[in-house]
Amino acid sequence: MEKITSRNNPKIKYACSLKNARETAFVLAEGLRLCRDAAENGIAISTCFLTEKMYQSGECAAILEASQASFLIEQSVSEKLAETKNPQGIFCICQKPQLSCEIDSSGKYLLLEQVRDPGNFGTMVRTAEAFGLSGILACDCCDAFSAKAMRASMGAVFRFPVIEIEQEEAFLRDIIGKGMNLYCAVVESAAADVGTLARQQGIITAVGNEANGLSRETLALGTPVTIHMAGRAESFNVSQAATVIMYEMAK
Repeated sequence: MEKITSRNNPKIKYACSLKNARETAFVLAEGLRLCRDAAENGIAISTCFLTEKMYQSGECAAILEASQASFLIEQSVSEKLAETKNPQGIFCICQKPQLSCEIDSSGKYLLLEQVRDPGNFGTMVRTAEAFGLSGILACDCCDAFSAKAMRASMGAVFRFPVIEIEQEEAFLRDIIGKGMNLYCAVVESAAADVGTLARQQGIITAVGNEANGLSRETLALGTPVTIHMAGRAESFNVSQAATVIMYEMAK
């Protein structure tokens, strides 16, 4: 296996360029868990970079088998590729999943509107998969394949439908016209309790931006629901609220 020793190697420069390249067809996955998830879920891996220590561990055989090309790298090169403080020493250039935009009108979806924090975003994708929802609908959100979002999702972005919606209002009007129900998460004591969502089919529940919540346009189209609280806290953060909401949706 060829070894790369220079941090300025063209292949390394290209891999680094994928860290903040939202519009590209490829993404740089870091760490054994993410790289293994990509390999196990049939994601095309064009290149794998790994340190001698990782190679000798014997934990990456399936990743290497799935990779079109593999290179050993020096520790200094690993540190350049890494987004984490203590990198494990394995990175893969992966093709982003091609996800269908078709919506199952009898399904259950969480809609994320202008969610900017990749940690929140990834956590909600992971939770949606765990609760068996039909998919995540992302409207003007952070990059689902940023390094932090991928880590927070624990690889769920490689397995679970994350569908980007560009014309949100038109999309919602269309899907409501096809018989789906839209619920909007709000911080309003007068709103219906999230338990309203239990055992329903054909629903979309929307949660909004961490600071500003949902837009007026979205609120005008849906039925408000809230998490009634007994304590003095006024609200959850968006990922905490979404967890409660998805639990009710999954009933």
